Amino acid sequence: MFLLIVGMWISSCTPKQRFAAFSERKIHHFEMVKIGDTKQAILINGKNPDNPVLLYLHGGPGFPMLPFVPFNESMKKLEQRFTIVYWEQRGTGKSFTNSLSSESMNVEQFVSDTREIVEYIREKMGVDKVFLWGHSWGSNLGAIYASRYPETLHAYISTGQSANPFLNERLAYEFVHERATLDNNSRALRQLSRIDTLPENYTISNALTLRKWVYRYGGIVYDSSHERPYVDLEEIRIILSSPVYPLVVRLNLLLNPYYSIETLWNDLMELNLFTEAPKIEVPVYFLVGRHDIIVSHVLAEKYFDELEAPEGKDIIWFENSAHRPFQEEKEKFHQVMDEIYDRHWTKNLTRKND
Repeated sequence: MFLLIVGMWISSCTPKQRFAAFSERKIHHFEMVKIGDTKQAILINGKNPDNPVLLYLHGGPGFPMLPFVPFNESMKKLEQRFTIVYWEQRGTGKSFTNSLSSESMNVEQFVSDTREIVEYIREKMGVDKVFLWGHSWGSNLGAIYASRYPETLHAYISTGQSANPFLNERLAYEFVHERATLDNNSRALRQLSRIDTLPENYTISNALTLRKWVYRYGGIVYDSSHERPYVDLEEIRIILSSPVYPLVVRLNLLLNPYYSIETLWNDLMELNLFTEAPKIEVPVYFLVGRHDIIVSHVLAEKYFDELEAPEGKDIIWFENSAHRPFQEEKEKFHQVMDEIYDRHWTKNLTRKND
């Protein structure tokens, strides 16, 4: 711990090379905005103010977003078509404060926050509607929001679409158990044997153990040729050295790494989009990794099949991806996003000009 803190102090005195990546962006705006009862971090990046706005709902919950996602090559390319709003949700990164009430960490509050963020965007950017992209945990918020407030959206897009977080865990357990049995992986089987999968007994510690093995068996990142350890020291280094975060934020990430998941755990284990968001009245796009286990592709497809979507719905399979198709199959991801752009933005502009 001492060495990590020293490293943070040293890095806080080093040049901020990572900010150089923003020099190519014509739109680059950061603001701490009062959302609900607390200030939350919003970053807006883009190339052209005439482009449509896309709000990205990050995963986790609680994984630091600002040091990674806006610097991702896939996201920077996407900014050529969309003005992207990156929002660090309450309890995450810059949006954490010691005065944050743990009682406010519930799904309803996060949906309310999303509503306020969209209203902030509509007013600030002068737009009537936005595209909404939910990833992983963010897809729970995205689907619920889209089902309640379709009038504010061009379309709803998801990657790693969640439908029932507890069932995700059960299916992941079964996947790991099957693979470990085939591999005669005694260590994995021994650790699984200590996990009680009854809803009332299933813990965050159980979930973390399970994720380690899901990762090992390609259910988070499918391409094993670039396999990394589940606990990635390089990611930790980036978080603790990022000039995006002041020292106080980095210290909090060390001291409270599981704050969001701990405070949201009970809500997560009871969440069920089959009943919470059975109908979405805007065009819906599920971009699903064929090998996604950590957020079950099987459940995502079942939810897609049962979802009422009178404005149309498409499920696009990424055959060589697990949980992050936008990173594992970048070219196909951008083709799909270009098609969505043309279908819901270019054609609308053409109609307006006719």
